[in-house]
Amino acid sequence: MTDRFEFFDHTADIGVRVYGNSLAELFKNAACAMYEALGRLHKPESNRQKSIELQAESTEDLLHDWLTDLLYEIEVNHVLYDNFEIHELTPHRLTATLRGGPIDFTRSQTNEEIKAVTYHQLRVESQPDGSWRAVVIFDV
Repeated sequence: MTDRFEFFDHTADIGVRVYGNSLAELFKNAACAMYEALGRLHKPESNRQKSIELQAESTEDLLHDWLTDLLYEIEVNHVLYDNFEIHELTPHRLTATLRGGPIDFTRSQTNEEIKAVTYHQLRVESQPDGSWRAVVIFDV
């Protein structure tokens, strides 16, 4: 699979179709898509590490919570975690170690401000060939 994600037009929001050969790759690619929508965030050093553990009712909820947690780190703590080591990922549970660093906004080129990861049209689907696809809408 060569495409990791593709954006599509959505009224007043940003839509993205995400692809992955595995569920873990899908989650990583969804994070990359969100980061690209935000712009070019400059992170001069990678000196932060964070462990996360998420549990959810569905894979869609888990993807939503994953992206929301990463967005929170950017918006509130100004930290970009862009190196992901996923230890466990099932349709209802994710444990991972995130590595990254503080964002230098003076050297960053931002696009849209993402207000939230929405549940609107949120979908995660396994494909017959074993790959995964998702649709995510970001509220801007």
